[in-house]
Amino acid sequence: MKFFTRAMLLLALVVLAGVAASQTTLAAPRNDQAPLAVALGSPLNAPAPAPNAQGCSGSPSLQFVTANPSVTVPGQVSTISWGLVGNASAAFFQWPNGNRQGIGTPGSQQVNPTQTTTYFIVGVCGNNQVQWPITVTVQNSPVCSGTPQITSFTANPTTINNGQSTTLSWGSVNNADNVQLSSSTQGGSGVPTPGSVVVAPNQTTTYFLTAWCQGVSAQAQVQVTVNNPPPPPPPPSGNQVTSVTKNGGLSNANSLVVSVGYFWNGEDAPATLQARAFNNAGNVVGTSNGTRINPNQNLNANLNFTPYPPGMARVSACIIGSSGTELACNTVNMQ
Repeated sequence: MKFFTRAMLLLALVVLAGVAASQTTLAAPRNDQAPLAVALGSPLNAPAPAPNAQGCSGSPSLQFVTANPSVTVPGQVSTISWGLVGNASAAFFQWPNGNRQGIGTPGSQQVNPTQTTTYFIVGVCGNNQVQWPITVTVQNSPVCSGTPQITSFTANPTTINNGQSTTLSWGSVNNADNVQLSSSTQGGSGVPTPGSVVVAPNQTTTYFLTAWCQGVSAQAQVQVTVNNPPPPPPPPSGNQVTSVTKNGGLSNANSLVVSVGYFWNGEDAPATLQARAFNNAGNVVGTSNGTRINPNQNLNANLNFTPYPPGMARVSACIIGSSGTELACNTVNMQ
């Protein structure tokens, strides 16, 4: 009986072990488990593609790549410049020996080859890699000899007012290895040929286009004349009532007309011209109409008294500002 019981227990353990093993093999993968990444160069027959950085997909692109100058002599430096490398997870500058260095884009790199050499800009996106070649040609003899020839150098227009601009233009420069634009007021910088630039000098300035060939130079120049605005007019002269004269009317008539000459400089605008009549005791015996006046001119205006001021002994005419201030007056005897 004991043997039978032990045998049954052993059989139960074997069955339970088999069930447990079957459950482990069939368990679905957990959602939080990371997918298996397969490195490039894996011995598997179908390696997984490398992940794409920065969301790139497909082949990288390049805006441009240039060498300046593209033709040199031994010992001369050339600058390789490139634009934006798009749709890429990485970009490199590749030397002729295959060595690479990471680069930012856009960017540039100076090189000094002793023989004609091709360099590469390399863009990488996942498994995709694109190379763009750029060649610097090295000539054993100098690229120029003798005196450079400047075909043209002009300014349009040659005369401007201060604050305006003009366009400097130049044509092809032949037989030269370096061309520079400078002026009488500031230093120079290298320029391509042909070319143009807009300038706005604040004073009369001479511009120079200088070309070199192995130390031999040639130069063209053009002058831009700058006219400064005329000085502001002097402040207007003081306010004046220059004359007060009787222009018509009799003491037994119903009105009096007084002609007043004046100069008003525009102060306290708008201003009015008006006159008052006084008797010998200094009392006001009449007030004329007021009339608006124009500034910065010597003018005349007629003022009317209605009725004729009784007992008038003198008349005082004044320029009166908008604030009520008497800016200028003139008093004359008048009966």
